[in-house]
Amino acid sequence: MRYDWLSNIQGMQREMERLLNYLGNSKPPMVSFARMWAPAVDVYESENSIVVLVELAGVNQDKVDVTVTGNNLVVRGERSETTPGSDKTYYQIEIHRGYFERAILLPCAVDPNRTEASYQDGLLQIVLPKMKEERILRLRVKTPEEA
Repeated sequence: MRYDWLSNIQGMQREMERLLNYLGNSKPPMVSFARMWAPAVDVYESENSIVVLVELAGVNQDKVDVTVTGNNLVVRGERSETTPGSDKTYYQIEIHRGYFERAILLPCAVDPNRTEASYQDGLLQIVLPKMKEERILRLRVKTPEEA
């Protein structure tokens, strides 16, 4: 009895194509169960500062934390979950809820001590003044005999 391995491979190929066509035509899920979400941001530079706008509609400003470390800015917080009641029937849920985090690499050194943040109409504006001068530290390399 001769084993026809070529027809078996062709059969597997047809089945894989059928599966991929089925998956490609199926609808995406209506609800996403991501644990964290990242808000949209705009980052721009003026003459004296870097400005970051963060879209946080519906987020209580008391639940927002802004951290500046070096030239890294991190915005964390939480948009409160709404508990669907028995009198509601959702047809579409697109608004992200729960914890969020957005890390932004700033294009230059900033002064974290003079950074200001304001929140109005769902937009968090963070103004990060640029450092006046970059500090350069030159080190003298020593040989083992000099140490």
